[in-house]
Amino acid sequence: MKQMNIDSWLIEIDIAQTKEFYETYHFITEDCGCDYCTNFVLACDTFSPEVTDLFHTLGIDPRKEGEVSEFMKNEDGTHIYIAFYHLVGKIIERPEHSQPTKKNGEDSPLLFVNVHGFEISFTEDLSLVPDGFPMPTIQMEMQLNIPWLLT
Repeated sequence: MKQMNIDSWLIEIDIAQTKEFYETYHFITEDCGCDYCTNFVLACDTFSPEVTDLFHTLGIDPRKEGEVSEFMKNEDGTHIYIAFYHLVGKIIERPEHSQPTKKNGEDSPLLFVNVHGFEISFTEDLSLVPDGFPMPTIQMEMQLNIPWLLT
C-alpha cells in the first residue's frame, strides 16, 4: 500500500492490485452502449496529460469499470459528466470540512476538490462495486466537462 496526497485528501492505495483489476476488466461500453457512455470512452483520449497521469498513478483505466452519467450540455459544447471508480485502499485523512455529518437525517454531500481541471472526491460509501473487486475498497468520484466527440 502506498500513501498519496491528492489535494487535501490522504489515501492509501494498493496500486498493483487496482491496476491488475482494471487490466482484466471490460470497457464501460460493454455494459452500456448509450451515446453518453460511448462519448465518455472516446473523450478519455482527450484528457490532459496531468489527468491521464493521475489515472495511471492510481492504477485506473478511465475507460473501464466506472459508472458514468451525463448531466447537461454547456454553452461551450462540452458536457458535464459525473463518474466514479473503485480503488483498492482506504482513506487516511479527508479535508476537515468533509467529515460525514447528518442534517435532517441525510448525509452531507461529498467535498470535491479541483485537481487538474476536474473535481474529485473520495468516499467509503460504495456503489456498484464489481464482483471480485479486491478489498478494502474506496470510491473516487469526479465531476468533469468533456467534449462531445460523436457525430
